[in-house]
Amino acid sequence: MRKLIHPAGDAAAPLGLVQILPLFRPLYLLHRRWPAWLPRIVAPLLTLIVGHIAADTGVYPPLLFFSLLLFGFFAFFLQRWAALFATIGLESLLNVVTAIKEGMTDEPLVARDLLAAGQGAALTSYLDAEVVGWLVVTVLAIGIGLWRQPPWNRRRLGLLPFALILPLMLLVRVYAPHEINRYQNAFLEDQLGAHYLSYNFHENIRSNGILGHVFFTAESVEVPERGPHDFYAVAPMQSSEPTVAPDVVMILCEACFTSQDGRFSTPIAQLTQRGFSLASVVSPVFGGGTAEAESEFLIGLPSSVLPGIDYQNFASAYRDKADTLAALFKRAGYQTFGIHNFHANFWKREDTYPKFGFNEMHFIDEMQWEEKGWPADRLLYDKALSLYGKQPKRSRTFMFLVTVHTHGAYAEKEGDGGRGDYEKRLAEAVADLNRFVPKLEAKAKARGRKLMFMLVGDHKPSLSKAFVDAGVFDQSYFRATGARNGDFRFALNLTPQQRAVRGEVPLFVRYAAEPMRAKAMGQTLAGRPMFCVPAVIAQQLPYRDRYFDTLAARCERDPAQLADEAASGWQREFPRALFAERLF
Repeated sequence: MRKLIHPAGDAAAPLGLVQILPLFRPLYLLHRRWPAWLPRIVAPLLTLIVGHIAADTGVYPPLLFFSLLLFGFFAFFLQRWAALFATIGLESLLNVVTAIKEGMTDEPLVARDLLAAGQGAALTSYLDAEVVGWLVVTVLAIGIGLWRQPPWNRRRLGLLPFALILPLMLLVRVYAPHEINRYQNAFLEDQLGAHYLSYNFHENIRSNGILGHVFFTAESVEVPERGPHDFYAVAPMQSSEPTVAPDVVMILCEACFTSQDGRFSTPIAQLTQRGFSLASVVSPVFGGGTAEAESEFLIGLPSSVLPGIDYQNFASAYRDKADTLAALFKRAGYQTFGIHNFHANFWKREDTYPKFGFNEMHFIDEMQWEEKGWPADRLLYDKALSLYGKQPKRSRTFMFLVTVHTHGAYAEKEGDGGRGDYEKRLAEAVADLNRFVPKLEAKAKARGRKLMFMLVGDHKPSLSKAFVDAGVFDQSYFRATGARNGDFRFALNLTPQQRAVRGEVPLFVRYAAEPMRAKAMGQTLAGRPMFCVPAVIAQQLPYRDRYFDTLAARCERDPAQLADEAASGWQREFPRALFAERLF
């Protein structure tokens, strides 16, 4: 066999490669001329690109763009291969976390979640081996990269402009005026095809990748401005029934659910045997997002109008003496209490409650919590009993209680989708509630006061598989399913009726002095959005309020019509100027 002399001059190759080797000669000649350090930089970059192409089955410019920018940031102060693994690790970690959050709540990860690490640390029950694994990869890559850090020299400093691109873009995104920000947005849209789908975060991740999604959701939150609006064009409800201004206890019950048709009956259904009337309302969230439901239950405004209406985004922006249901009771001469059996900084309640009209706030720090897991609700109820018993005789009291014992995640055993663990904890919570109610009513009687209870589940528990097994949902509700709750992904185009079913939560009303009034309140609210609840409660006061009376009139419409409004968004019915007027 003839031999072919390799360009290096000292190797031989079979004759069959004669036509192939010349194709590599330009690369060889280029290799003789490019700097020795260039392949060391290009190799991890190519690995990152090829890895994305393989993992994402295609080339998506926005996804690759933000991934390369993150690599450039890491590569400036880490060893190059460590920078590669730090980039892969962080991207994978974010993808896993958003999958968990989406599986539990149908809501993807957003940038503001990363700014509330203290709250995330409280949700350790959602951690799994994959989260821990990618977290370890990221931390190790950064640690090893710093340990094997190349020396600082002119060539390395030349990477600084590339490393600064992502931080500078973030600064512009969050802090720059709109006039400047729009140029950056135009570049991302025109040159990369990176469109911010603010109305659909699920699709935003699929189009831009997780890094691009986090970048786009790292937007400065604009506080709504006051201005003209037509909310009060609807004639307010005129209450003609005599009222006695009872003491009121509102309970936002963590993940408390039971279906009225019996398909998913749980221990909380037994409250109907204790004198509670049962109806249902529609929560704005599923599986999580308690602060969204809490804002509707307490403020009486739809949480979907402003992105991030929850306490986390606007805690510092709410004005003192904001107009809420608690503020209404306070103006009516009530002593108002906000009590939660978890930490005061959870969803920044310690910052928002004083602005919302609560005279006193009490959290887990004042309760005897010594056990592991989510605190028992009896701690919350014992605190409420103690505070109520200290009130002067015949004084008026309003209590807003937020429970936590039934918080997810739920252990899934033998294919039950976590229902067994959920119902066990719910039974414990109901037992605590059943001990609380008669004790508080006895104290109210001793003080010469009538007492009304209003309990609502903040959202369905994150039990998608169990709901499918029970027939609450069918396959048409999902775009992806599996053997575990975390595998389920709701369809992106649910009908208004499906959205109403997904958000359905129980409403329990008890008013021992007038049971028929309690039943009528439930019937009035049946199938309505959760933000309608405070309007009906406000009707029990002789103290009139224009907003809540108008809201009550708007909520009288047919539930199907309200469901259509919810599906298209509440922006037309509840303009931003109304939020500014009420809260900011």
